[in-house]
Amino acid sequence: MRIFVVDDEPPILQLCRKVLASRGHVVEGFARGEEVLSRLGVESADLLVADYKMPGLDGLELVRRARALRPELRVLMITGHGTRVVIEAAQAAGVDGILVKPFTSNELAEAVSTATTPRPA
Repeated sequence: MRIFVVDDEPPILQLCRKVLASRGHVVEGFARGEEVLSRLGVESADLLVADYKMPGLDGLELVRRARALRPELRVLMITGHGTRVVIEAAQAAGVDGILVKPFTSNELAEAVSTATTPRPA
């Protein structure tokens, strides 16, 4: 599976890339939402793993713009702000999964699996 990961925290970005690549995925990492949108304009991905709170373009706006470019794109949102308001906002934006930081490698892998499970018809 081709996965784009965007997070402004280098340790989180590196962890996601390492864990997902070790499970056989092709992973590209980005530090800013604008960077991943540029990439999505020319190349598709199966899954976008996006941080909720980033400088510039936040995760919710990123999801809206990414889905405008690639409506079929699945999205897993990661956040250090796992409040009810944040979770409800992410769900309203149409994300396919939410993972609250800190998380383990296994929790990340499970969240990716859940987010990419085909939706019921």
